[in-house]
Amino acid sequence: MKNLEKTATLSCSTGLPTVEYSSLSSEEQEKILHLQQAILESVALGVDHMEIINQVCRLEEQLLPNSVGSVMLMDEAYEFLNVYAAPSIPPEGVAQLNGLRPGPGGGSCGNVIYRQEPQFVSNTFADLRWQDLRHLAYNFNLCSCWSVPIYSSEQKIKGTFALSSFEHRSPSPFHQKLLEIGSSIIGIVLDRNKSLESLRLFQKVFEGSEEGIMVTDPNKVILLVNPAFSKMVGYTSEELLGETPKKLSSGHHDRSFYAAMWDSINTFGHWHGEIWNRRKNGEIFPEWLAISTVNDLSGKTTHYIGIFSDISERKNAEEQIRYLSSHDALTGLPNRMLFKDRLENAIAFAARSHHKVAVLNLDLDQFKMLNDSLGHTAGDELLRCVTSQLKVCVRDTDTLCRPGGDEFFIALANMPDTDSISTMVDKILEHIAKPFVLEGRHLSLSCSIGIAVYPDDGGNFETLMKRADKAMYQAKDAGRNTYRYFTEQLNSDSFEYMRITHELREAVKCKQFTLHYQPQIDLATGNVQGVEALVRWNHPLEGLIPPGRFISIAEQNGLIVEIGEWVLNEACRQAVAWQMAGLPPIVIAVNMSAVQFKRGNVENLVRSALDNSGLDPQYLEIELTESILLHDMDYMLSLLKDLKDTGLKLAIDDFGTGYSSLAYLKKFKIDRLKIDQSFVGDIAIDPNDAAIVRAIVQMAHTLNLRVIAEGVENQEMLEYLSSCQCDEVQGYHFARPMPPEAFAAFMADKT
Repeated sequence: MKNLEKTATLSCSTGLPTVEYSSLSSEEQEKILHLQQAILESVALGVDHMEIINQVCRLEEQLLPNSVGSVMLMDEAYEFLNVYAAPSIPPEGVAQLNGLRPGPGGGSCGNVIYRQEPQFVSNTFADLRWQDLRHLAYNFNLCSCWSVPIYSSEQKIKGTFALSSFEHRSPSPFHQKLLEIGSSIIGIVLDRNKSLESLRLFQKVFEGSEEGIMVTDPNKVILLVNPAFSKMVGYTSEELLGETPKKLSSGHHDRSFYAAMWDSINTFGHWHGEIWNRRKNGEIFPEWLAISTVNDLSGKTTHYIGIFSDISERKNAEEQIRYLSSHDALTGLPNRMLFKDRLENAIAFAARSHHKVAVLNLDLDQFKMLNDSLGHTAGDELLRCVTSQLKVCVRDTDTLCRPGGDEFFIALANMPDTDSISTMVDKILEHIAKPFVLEGRHLSLSCSIGIAVYPDDGGNFETLMKRADKAMYQAKDAGRNTYRYFTEQLNSDSFEYMRITHELREAVKCKQFTLHYQPQIDLATGNVQGVEALVRWNHPLEGLIPPGRFISIAEQNGLIVEIGEWVLNEACRQAVAWQMAGLPPIVIAVNMSAVQFKRGNVENLVRSALDNSGLDPQYLEIELTESILLHDMDYMLSLLKDLKDTGLKLAIDDFGTGYSSLAYLKKFKIDRLKIDQSFVGDIAIDPNDAAIVRAIVQMAHTLNLRVIAEGVENQEMLEYLSSCQCDEVQGYHFARPMPPEAFAAFMADKT
C-alpha cells in the first residue's frame, strides 16, 4: 500500500518531515499497510470523500488510543480555520473550534497555518502555542495535540489534520508516519473531489509503490501490474498480462484455502492474509496479500485489486525473534514469558484435576564467587552444566526456565501431594550437589530452593512467583543447600517491612528518635570507662521501639544513613552537654552501619559532628562491624587511618560472630574488641563459649588490644570475665540503657 504513501510524500514534500518507511518495525509497517488498504478500498469503491476523511480520522484514532482526529480547512478568504471533519468530537467542541484565527497562540492547528509547518505540542496546558485556546484544553481535557498541514496539489496549505490526545505525549516516528499519511490522503481526497487530477496522482502512486499491485477483470485475467510486482515475482508485465494469478500458484495451499478466500471476497468485498506464491525462478516465498473488489454504480464487480508485500525477511526475523523472545539464549530454556504461559496452563489443568502445581525458585549458592574467579566464559558453561542436571530431574510435563543470572524457575505440574513435591526437590538438590568437571577441574555446587504450591499458596502466576521468591530467601537464611516452603508468616513479614519502611520515613523527617546510654565499666577499677549510645524510635503510637525492630530494615532501605548521621551528632552533642554540666569526660561509643561506610562520606560526617559539637576526638569511639573491613581493603585502610588521625578511637563490635580474621586486626588500627553477648550469655554453662571468650581475650591482649564484653547480667558472668582478665564490661548487671538525665544521675552517684 505504499502507493498512497508515495503520493503523500510527493504532495507535501516541502512541509512534512518524512519518516522513512524502512525505519518502522514490521508490526508498524503492517498496521500502516492495513490503514492504507482500508482507505484504498474505500477509494476504489468510490465512497464519498467525506466518508473517507471520517474513516481516516477513525482509523488513526484506533492506532493512537485515547485520541480524536480532526480536519480543519481555511475559509475562502484564507482568514479563519473551520472544522471540516471530526467524527469523534462532540458538537459543542466543534462549535468552539470554528472560526479559529491562525496565530502564535492559536493552538497546534492555528500555528500550522501561522508558521507553515507541522506542530507537535505534547502539553497543551503549558505550551505558549495554546495560550489563546487554553480553555478548550482544560474543558475537553486535550492534553496534547499534533497537527500537520494538508496540502493542495499546488503545494498550498489548505488546512490541517490533527490528532488530539487525552494524555501528555510526544509522537513517535510511527505516529509521525500516521499523521503524514493521514494528511496526505486527506489532501488527495479533497483534490479528487474537485477534479480528476487525483487519477493522475493515483497512477504515480501505482507506479512508485514498493508493494506489488495487480488489477484483474471480473474473470481474474490480469490487466495491469506495477513495476514492484514484476520485480517481486520475476515476470515482466508483458509475461503476466492476459494470464491469471494461477500462474504464480505455489501448490502450498489446497482448494479449501482458495474457496474460503473467494468466499470472503464475494461476501465482504475484500480479503487479506498470508499466502505463499512462486517466483519465475521457482522459489516459493511468503507474501501478505490484500484483495478488494471494485464495483460499478449498479453494484456489479468490474475489477479485482490485489496488493502484495514480500514478507520473506520479516518471516525469518519473526521466527528468530519468536524463539529469542521466549527462550534463554545461553541455555535454550524457556524464559519468564514462556514459563508464565506454561505455568498458567498447568494451573488451569490442575484446577480441573484437583492436583497441585509446585513453583520452584532455585538460586545457585555462591555462584558469583565462582563466576568471578573462573571467568564469565567458564561461568556460562557451568550454567549449561546445571541446566543439563536439572533436565534429568524434571518430567516432560514440567517446565524448566532460566530468567537470567544464576536463577532457575521450575513448574512441577500435576503433583498429587506435598510429599511428592519434596521427593522431586530432594532429587534436584542431590543432582546439583554432584561434582561438575569444568576445564579439567572438579567443582561442587549447591542451591537454595523456595517453593510455592498451587492452590495452597496462591491461584495465579504473580502470587506464586512472589511467594516462591520469599521462600527461596528463607532457604538462604537457613544456611543454603536446602529448600523451604512458603508460609503465611513470610507474607506477614513482608507487610510489616513495608509498614515500618513507610513509618520510618516519617520518623526520619520528624526526628522521632532518642538516645539511651549504657555505661561501660572498667573491671580493674570499677569506674565508668565509657558509655554506648543506643538509638530508640519514639513512635507516636507504639512508644519506644528498640533498635532490633527497625535497624535492619533501615539498613535495607537506606534510611540508616540519615538515622546514623543524627545518632552521631546527637551523641557528640550530649557528651559535651554532660561535660559542661560538670560530669567527668568519658568516651562515648557510637555504632556506624556498613551502609554508611559504603556511601563514602564517613570521614566528613565524623569531622562535622566533632566540629559542630566541640567534642574532643579522644572522647569519641566509632564501633565497626567485622564485615566492613573485608570489602575494598585498601580503601578501608586509608579511611580508618584518616579517622584515627583525628584522634578518635575505633572498636570492632560483635567480635566472634563474623569472620574474626586475624589478618585485618594486624592491618587496621583498632583500639578494642567487643565480645558479642551471644558468647557471654552462656559462659557459665557452655564450656565452648567460655573457651571462645577466653581465647578472644588472650588474642586481643597479645595484639595490645583492650577487650569489652557486652551482655553481662549476673555475678557469675562477671567473675568468669575477671578470671579471663577481660578489661571492660557492660550489661544489665550494672545498668540498663537509660535516658540522658538518668545517666547523668547514675554518673553523679558514681562520683
